[in-house]
Amino acid sequence: MAFRQLNVAISDALYKDLQHLVPAGERTRFITQLTENGLRHLRLLRAAEHSFGAWSKQEHPELRQGTRAYVRRLRVGRRSKSV
Repeated sequence: MAFRQLNVAISDALYKDLQHLVPAGERTRFITQLTENGLRHLRLLRAAEHSFGAWSKQEHPELRQGTRAYVRRLRVGRRSKSV
């Protein structure tokens, strides 16, 4: 895996917290993991925004009473089949 270096400016308070809470040898891994999680979250938000409205009431009448009721019916159906 190739690596690139990135210079980022952060506040003094944030820098001090990072130094205090994350050991010196683990900061790159810590910041990389936070960035990966943040990017995953942004991708999920974009996908949700992009797909908004895809499940219309006309095309999915089973959701007329709401998704909670629909999922509850599915779960009850599965329980009765597995018993």
